[in-house]
Amino acid sequence: MPLAIAKTLLPDTATFYVALGRVFGIGKATGLAIAEEVGISREARVMDLKAAHIRQVTAILNERYKIGDELKRSIRDDVLRLIEANTYRGRRHELGLPVRGQRTSTNAQTCRKFKRHIMYDVR
Repeated sequence: MPLAIAKTLLPDTATFYVALGRVFGIGKATGLAIAEEVGISREARVMDLKAAHIRQVTAILNERYKIGDELKRSIRDDVLRLIEANTYRGRRHELGLPVRGQRTSTNAQTCRKFKRHIMYDVR
């Protein structure tokens, strides 16, 4: 039976910290730090884990990290807050253009191509 954390199925044959990186909001480095804290070796596979280790990992994830749907919801709310406040960044998000000061005259072809598409419907 495959292991699921935060509605994400982890492959049985993958090493645990790499598989944990598949969860939205957790990368390989964070997965490795969590595994070391719980006492899981670097080479341990997902299928080799004991139930106690899985419970410890899920407890740590729920206690310290915002992951999965909760993180996606938080990101979406932050972007919608920027749009409603009518900030420059919010307008760039709304138009689907680069937000962090990148140039658009020669780069950002994809976002300029889809400029008509409204990503966030606030109004």
